Amino acid sequence: MTLTEYNAQYEYIIRSNISDRQKALKLADLMTDMKGHLNEAGEHQNKEANALYRKVSLLSNLL
Repeated sequence: MTLTEYNAQYEYIIRSNISDRQKALKLADLMTDMKGHLNEAGEHQNKEANALYRKVSLLSNLL
């Protein structure tokens, strides 16, 4: 997936009508997927990728 697709998935999750617990679980899954794919692609040092990962992580921790 691209960063745009990851961001779209993040937006879909946070706007969905599911419980905060379910959102947190889906965000955790998204982070796991992002970490694997971004590391494989060598994008782990990309500022945009890191910013998106932090955004997902912060919201996941708040839920």
